[in-house]
Amino acid sequence: MSDFSGYQIRSFHYGTESTSLESAILVEETPLAISVGGIAYAVMMVTPIHLEEFVIGFALSKGIIEDLSDIRDICIEAVNVQLDIDSISINLDISPRRFNHFKQKQKTHLGVTGCGLCGVESLAQAIPELSKLAPSKTIEPDTLAALRQQLTEHQKLGQLTGAIHAALLLSPDNKPICCMEDIGRHNSLDKVIGFAKKNAISLHNHNVLMSSRCSTELVQKAVRVGLSQLTHLASPSTLAVKLAKHYGLTLIHLPKQDAPRIFAPCMQSEDTVNE
Repeated sequence: MSDFSGYQIRSFHYGTESTSLESAILVEETPLAISVGGIAYAVMMVTPIHLEEFVIGFALSKGIIEDLSDIRDICIEAVNVQLDIDSISINLDISPRRFNHFKQKQKTHLGVTGCGLCGVESLAQAIPELSKLAPSKTIEPDTLAALRQQLTEHQKLGQLTGAIHAALLLSPDNKPICCMEDIGRHNSLDKVIGFAKKNAISLHNHNVLMSSRCSTELVQKAVRVGLSQLTHLASPSTLAVKLAKHYGLTLIHLPKQDAPRIFAPCMQSEDTVNE
């Protein structure tokens, strides 16, 4: 369910002269630079596992590509820039049509400023208008209670290291499909998205259970790839709920003690529907 073969398990000693030295297995945090067609795009910190799934999911959820067929090649290289820190670079070669679209968006991004009315373009990029999701099946609250335990069971790397986020992909009947882990919560969702795309899994009526709170960007990623349900162990932000309702995404919060909270389009009040 969660394969981290090739991942380097490393432990670090801790303690003082007055205490006995012990060791702890810690989660890997690695700088990763992404470029598209040789054009630098983003640098982020990742856990170096399932990197191909990550970059595919990242490209899809950012709108760089629309489908797996848009990718021509993925080149992953280990680099060492400074301070003897292991780093990774990934170059994504994409179709000419998507590359032209990417370059045009980059020009727009570089021309944006954050002052006065010029900031309107920045806000439009931060909250883009996306296609609404197709209607999905109704969630039964009774089926949600056991999901928290499922995430714990399948978070294999987390059991070793702690301090790592997870995203568990669930089938329409709540059966676990894959669990992806990363030091970044957004990265773990991107890895699930990439896994689903590589395995031709349509995310309609599927659910992703995440260890973190739900933010606006996670909602946008889910909507871009057609995911119907997004479940979190921490409460969502107000904007995340508003966007989820707008796009038809069923957003679920699983508190530790209280009953599940389902923020779904079908649960809008009459006042909201009539707006």
